[in-house]
Amino acid sequence: MANAKELPTLEDQRCAAMVNADADALSKLFDDALVWTHSSAKVDSKESFLAALKAGNTRYVEIKRVDEQVRIHGSLAVITGIAEMKVELQGESRQLRNRYTDVWIQRDGAWKMTAWQSTAVPA
Repeated sequence: MANAKELPTLEDQRCAAMVNADADALSKLFDDALVWTHSSAKVDSKESFLAALKAGNTRYVEIKRVDEQVRIHGSLAVITGIAEMKVELQGESRQLRNRYTDVWIQRDGAWKMTAWQSTAVPA
């Protein structure tokens, strides 16, 4: 059984992999059924998210998580917080501040991220 205390470390690994455009590391952290809902309401699957990352369409320059809380419900974990991100979208630099809900599930003794939903925090 995976340890719930691993989750903040796994979130650190996910953010580092996004900044480093490390699709292989993300592939290992993401559940095959991942649903990633961006603050723009665009929805990606695991495959489409990783493809966009590899293509460089979205480049994560910096990701900082604050006000993070982890709640465990059996083999499911819900993580909430605020993500402060510097990103380049289609070559345009943007500063994002999003409130997020991140869902992880235990599969074969390991945590896998299965859902992300973010909403822009008004300035």
